[in-house]
Amino acid sequence: MVGQALNSGVGKRKSFYTSGRQCHHGPIPLETIKQGHTMDPQERLFLEAVEKGDKPTVMRCLAGPNPVSVNCTDMLGRSAIQIAVDNENTELVELLLGQDGVEIGDALLYAIREGVYKIVEMLIEHPSITREMLGADWSKVRHHEESFDYSPDISPIILAAHCNQFEILQLLLLHGANIERPHQLSCSCRRCQAQVHADSLRHSLLRINTYRALASPAWISLTSPDPILSAFQLSWELEHLALRENEFKDSYLQLSNQCKKYACDLLEQCRSSEEVIAVLNKVNDGEEEEEEVDADKLTLSRLKLALKYEQKQFVAHPHCQQLLTSIWYEGLPGWRKGNGVMKFLTCIGLILLLPFMAVYYLVFPRSKIGQLLRSPFMKFLYHSASFGVFLFLLICASTDIVDVSPQRERLRGPKPSELEWLIVLWVTGFVWAECKQLWEEGIRAYVRQWWNWLDFMMLSLYLATFALRVVAFFQVESGAYGPRKMVRKDWPTNDPTLISEGLFAIANVFSFARIIYLFQANQHLGPLQISLGCMLIDVAKFLFIFFLVLTSFACGLNQLYWYYKDTGDDNVFFTLFASYITLFWAMFSLMPPSSIQINDGQEFTQMVAELLFIAYHGMAIILLLNMLIAMMSNSFQDIENHADMEWKFSRSKLWMGYFDEGSTLPSPFNLIISPKSVFYLLKATCSKCRKLFCHNNNDSENRKASEGTIRRPTYTGEVAGTRVDAVSDSMQYQEVMRRLICRYIHQTKKQLRQDGVNEDDLLEIKQDISSLRYELREDRKREAIRTSRHIDVLRQDIHHTFYHLTPPCERPPGPSPPSYPYPPGPGPGHVDVGSPPSTGLLSRSELQQLRKELINELREEVRAVSRQAMASCLYGSTNGVAPRARDPPVPQLSSELYHTRLYTQL
Repeated sequence: MVGQALNSGVGKRKSFYTSGRQCHHGPIPLETIKQGHTMDPQERLFLEAVEKGDKPTVMRCLAGPNPVSVNCTDMLGRSAIQIAVDNENTELVELLLGQDGVEIGDALLYAIREGVYKIVEMLIEHPSITREMLGADWSKVRHHEESFDYSPDISPIILAAHCNQFEILQLLLLHGANIERPHQLSCSCRRCQAQVHADSLRHSLLRINTYRALASPAWISLTSPDPILSAFQLSWELEHLALRENEFKDSYLQLSNQCKKYACDLLEQCRSSEEVIAVLNKVNDGEEEEEEVDADKLTLSRLKLALKYEQKQFVAHPHCQQLLTSIWYEGLPGWRKGNGVMKFLTCIGLILLLPFMAVYYLVFPRSKIGQLLRSPFMKFLYHSASFGVFLFLLICASTDIVDVSPQRERLRGPKPSELEWLIVLWVTGFVWAECKQLWEEGIRAYVRQWWNWLDFMMLSLYLATFALRVVAFFQVESGAYGPRKMVRKDWPTNDPTLISEGLFAIANVFSFARIIYLFQANQHLGPLQISLGCMLIDVAKFLFIFFLVLTSFACGLNQLYWYYKDTGDDNVFFTLFASYITLFWAMFSLMPPSSIQINDGQEFTQMVAELLFIAYHGMAIILLLNMLIAMMSNSFQDIENHADMEWKFSRSKLWMGYFDEGSTLPSPFNLIISPKSVFYLLKATCSKCRKLFCHNNNDSENRKASEGTIRRPTYTGEVAGTRVDAVSDSMQYQEVMRRLICRYIHQTKKQLRQDGVNEDDLLEIKQDISSLRYELREDRKREAIRTSRHIDVLRQDIHHTFYHLTPPCERPPGPSPPSYPYPPGPGPGHVDVGSPPSTGLLSRSELQQLRKELINELREEVRAVSRQAMASCLYGSTNGVAPRARDPPVPQLSSELYHTRLYTQL
């Protein structure tokens, strides 16, 4: 059986091979490669010469009696000019471009990919390439089939941007090439609709390739007047496209990260704090610079924009963080160098001095103490201390430690105590601070931070609590809602006092949770706080799925048990709400299995209920809870992998809230009307009246955070022998950006040169050696022809000389041999051999001896010439290895040498 199977298998293979040989002579269904034996031999020779760099053979093929078509292709469909460009052979490209009717095709794209500037310049200067073809109309240059290497939407300028070829891209821009920005994804113009209906995939690929070109560092560097702003906006746009066009999400996210890295690399090129300030202090487009801005103030508009666009790498960069740290601790010299104990004691002392310093600031806001209080660190310290006091008041109000009112638990609508009045005072200060923040930042910037949502809910609950207490007080005072003192269990369910106590308890939870926001300032607690926020998002996603599972089992169990609610038993599944509560606590093993038992129930019903209860435990505990743990672990690991960057970004957002002027004093000191506030109010009123009477509405009516006044950090010291003075305003943003772009380009080119030798470089070297070999071979052929001619002339001269030296009686019959002329001018040892010597004739024996000596000398000379030719060929084919020192010196091939030695012997 095994032998039969093997024989059958062999038979099948033989029949397969036989059918293959039979089909070989027939037509191939898919001819992916051009058949080599069908090519013209002369075309094959021509293309092989182009591949090897044999320029003389190429010239002979193009200039022969039957010239080869310059546009012929090889087996892979490549033309001669494409092969020459791919091999970076400039001489062959120049030769082929000089031929009539040459079609460039994808040769320009090959040159851009290889990065050969000279070849690209020659190709785009060709008459067949127009300015429109370098951009969106490049597909028109392909007269035949579509390219196998590049899609039709890959134009030369797009490919140059993809490859980050700075010089070539600049050359194309100078020739008028441009990239058309894609329309929005929701665009319904006629052109977009036509492209989508024609081919939706090609339309999407066109958008991706265009965005890949727009996101390239070369394109942004050479075309954008504000590269950092362009990188921010483009990365933000690409992130939104990744959410809307999920099919190409990875591609869009990769391009977005590329833009973020480019902005970070530009910031990396800054070499001084002056350049960093010039970059971060750039006013954004659409914002008007404030008139009469103090020279010692900063706005950091570009940094605020980076926070808005979630540019975490840019914000967390050491250059940016160094500037922020200098501004944060401005006015506290030596703070960062102090130890922990001294810092703690200093903070305690400053907190204890807060009431006195606040009063002094209200009277003298422009004094040195006032400037110290306006520093970001002092503002953060005092606001944190104020919130800590508020939490202490909440702790006191939540317990009966300081409650001196008798029988407080029986009073309906009680009057506020002194402690509660303090809480009201603090909450009012917090509300006023939030209103000022909302006015300065705007509604969009305010709702973008979820900590503001937490503050909003916390303050809303406190305000609702105060309102309900007021309502309860007036209700009890009216006498229509019962007595003031009453046992708590007899109170109405909707009593305002009960509702206010519930809201106050929830507000306390939010208040203590808000202190986590302050953890961002610490490098150890900050990453944990960020991880907690990400885990809360995972929990929200999990609760949606868990609620569906919980609802399905709650409805099923309630449907089984609601028939038995009239039996008198007290079961936990008689109502739908009770089913929800029971199943939720059962997930934490707080419900015994006996809770599903019914005294007078059917066994089948209890069996189905037990099966559902088991299935619920398996689904909720084994599957869902473990899935939640895996999600939370993944979120924690993602934050942990980028803990430093995430923490610095979150800390920067926290710091920026204290950089701008305003909200200097914490709650409740911010409720005090200071003389400065009155002055600003009068100034604003006068400005408003002047606008109304002058009808000048050009200025912005709202005070924005970008008009903030951050004090410049002062730098005084010696750095490498150079004095570091205060930052000057003479350096403009465009000049700084020009320097950064130049440094970035030079660094990028340097990194490319240091990448090492790859396979492409080795192939180029091999092609150059092959081209040199054919050039040396052609030179050797020409030298051999000249040597042969010289030897023929020399032989005729010797024959002519012997003819005149032979006596007339012994000369052979016939005419005398012709005399060949020599170069004019007598040289050293030169004897005119065109005429017989004047000393007389030689004897026969002497003539024979002279003939032997001349023959031997000629043999030696011919051998020397042969060795020279072989050494020259060997030198050209061994990659520049010189002849060995033990080889005898090869005489140079010169006619004067032969003449001199010959005439000396004669």
